[in-house]
Parts: sequence; structure tokens; C-alpha cells
Amino acid sequence: MDIEDIQSQRDYYEHCRQVHHYSPAINKILNLSESYIPDAEKAYKEGKTKAIWSGGVGWQVPLIYACDTIPVAYGEMGRLSDKEAMQIAEDYYQFPVETCSMVKCTVGQWHLRRNTSTINRILGNSSACEPYNLAWEIMKREGYDVYNNDVVYRGPTVEGKRLEKLIQFLVDEIYDVAEWLTGSRKIDEDKLIREIQRKNRLLNKLKTVLELRRKHPFYVRSLATIVMLNIGLNNYFGKPEEYEAAIDLLIEELENKPVDEKELKKVIPLVWAGGTGQEFGIYEAIDQAGGALLGLRSVPFKLYREDVPPVESLARWVYDNAGAGAGVYARNVLEHEVDKLNARGLILYGYIGCSFASVDREMWRKYFHAKGIPSINLEGSFQTGAPTGQVITRVKAFVEMLS
Repeated sequence: MDIEDIQSQRDYYEHCRQVHHYSPAINKILNLSESYIPDAEKAYKEGKTKAIWSGGVGWQVPLIYACDTIPVAYGEMGRLSDKEAMQIAEDYYQFPVETCSMVKCTVGQWHLRRNTSTINRILGNSSACEPYNLAWEIMKREGYDVYNNDVVYRGPTVEGKRLEKLIQFLVDEIYDVAEWLTGSRKIDEDKLIREIQRKNRLLNKLKTVLELRRKHPFYVRSLATIVMLNIGLNNYFGKPEEYEAAIDLLIEELENKPVDEKELKKVIPLVWAGGTGQEFGIYEAIDQAGGALLGLRSVPFKLYREDVPPVESLARWVYDNAGAGAGVYARNVLEHEVDKLNARGLILYGYIGCSFASVDREMWRKYFHAKGIPSINLEGSFQTGAPTGQVITRVKAFVEMLS
């Protein structure tokens, strides 16, 4: 499939498979991603497993798996959705046009699933984003069983006793979620420990993949990188063993591939700073322009602690990472990525209408500009088909400037 023939998000997957024809591992990862939601819903309908819609990231995932339930990431309905689903949110639920396209697509998909035998429970997270907070409230009215845990936030100066109080607050929230999931506040700590160990094992393996990508910057292209890290590492596509086997195979492929010195000389390392929704066309534009997306804001860093009780470990991991508060934490992650990769530029990306993210992006732009790191600031909504000429032109000009 040529890039000009792409008409939908799923077409990008087929194109990505063709680009990575040399890698059985990447094709396995792409297949797991594309089949993630339909397979989980099918297993749920057939009574083979319990499942809930969830954010599919962070502390919720080990907990949900430990409760013998599959976390089905509702964001994936948006990522692989279409304009018709988005139109339902705008026309039926009166979502403003400028609302985040992924949220609108998710709402449209939930609307189409109302009163069916599919998964009808939703675990929200009030610190995720305001449009999703609105979406969960709407879905409550539509008959879904929705639980939304309270805000998790750590200010940039919070330490000591105040931090310990926040950790205890989140521990209580975790037990509340377990009670909603299972009807009991009792958590099987042995299962949770095994899930934490699995997560740490995979975090270490993905760190290995990232290090190997620095030697082979064009082996795993941009879309496949996003799928492997931001989606797969967070929820394992509902198939933890298959996902880990694919990662093991990818490590083997990268370790056995000879280093191409010409590639290393021409590579332009880039760091992606922003959300990762339906911007498949922008990923493709980066690849076409000769850039290599080697660093991400959500790249894995810290492991879950195994020297404290497992529920406490979940809480401490949240407050030790960038997902629990001020934009300065995410900026620190970006700076670490820039320094480690000796990156030449930042791709700042956000959704049209997301004012919170736009403030963060402007702060990051000014900070890194003062350090001599150039950036390009892109805003997008739902995009199908090949990347627009305007996007390609802007990204190419940016990458050419860096070279």
C-alpha cells in the first residue's frame, strides 16, 4: 500500500506492516494492537474473561490484572476509530467541534455499544483530562457502570509529610477501585506482586529496546514505536504473554542486526513531547522527512518498588513519575531524553481545544529554546488518509533545518 492510498487509521497499520516487512516482531506487535479491542470484547461476550474499559495506563493496569480482569483501553477505540463515530459525539451529545477528537471518537463508539452484550463498566481517572471527565458523566446517563477515582496531583515542591499523606490518599483510592472491581476491598497481594514484577521486567526489556534503537534508528519507525511503547507497554494489548514474547523477539532481531554506520551519520534524533492519539499522518511525515523519533515524553524510566507492600508500590510509582502533577515533571523527562539522545529537536504536539496542554507546550518551547534546542509546535484533530501537504512541508522544513 502506497502512502497516497491511505484512507483510514487502519490503513496506516497495513502500510506500517509493509514498511516493516523485515521484522516478524514488529508485525506481531502491530497485529496485537489492531486485534486488541475486538479480541477482548469477544472474550468478554463469550464469558471467557472479565473486562472493563479503562485508561490502560499506570497503576490501574497491574491492579486490574491482579483482579483477574482485562483492562481494555478506551483510548484505543478513539485511536482506531473514524469520523462517523466522532460525528455522533458532536451531533447527538453536542460536543463542541474543537473538543479532543479522541474523546469524541470514544464517546461515539460507546454510544454504538449501548444496551449490547459488550463491556459495560468504565474506570475513569479524574486527572486524565476534562473532556474525558465529561464523557464518563454522559456514559453514566447512558447506562454504563462508571467509577471515577479522585484527582491525583503532586505539586513541584511537595515532599516529606505532605507527600506521605498524598501516598496514603492514593492507597485508599486503590482499595476503593478494587472494591468497585470485585465487591471487596481485599486485594490478592501475591497476584499484585507478580503483576508488578511483570511490569518491571517489561520496563527493563523496553529500556533495552530503546538503547538498541539508538544503534538502529530506522529499524522501528515512528508509528510502530508509539504502538510498542505507549500502548503495548501500558496494557500489553490484553495479552501479556504474547506481548512479552514479541518484545523478546524484537530484542533478538535488533541484537543480531549489524550496525549501519551510514545510518548513524545521517540520523536526526527527535523527541516527541505531547499526546499520542490519531496523529498517524504526522508520524509518517516525520519518517518521510528523515527524522527518527527516538525519545518520548512517556518513555519508561522508573521501576515499581519491590521493597514495599504492593499497593503502596503502585502509589509511590505514580508520585515518582511525570503523570502526577505539574508540567515541570514532564519537562524533566523531556530534558532527560534530549540529553541522553543528544537530540537535535523537539516535536511539540497537542490537540486542538486542549488549553491545558497548550500552556505546557509553550512553557517547554521557551525552556528548551533558551537551552538551544529547537522545536516545532503542531496542533491536530482527527486525521485520516495520507498526511496533509501542509504538515509534510512544515515537518520537512523543520528536519532539514536541523540537518
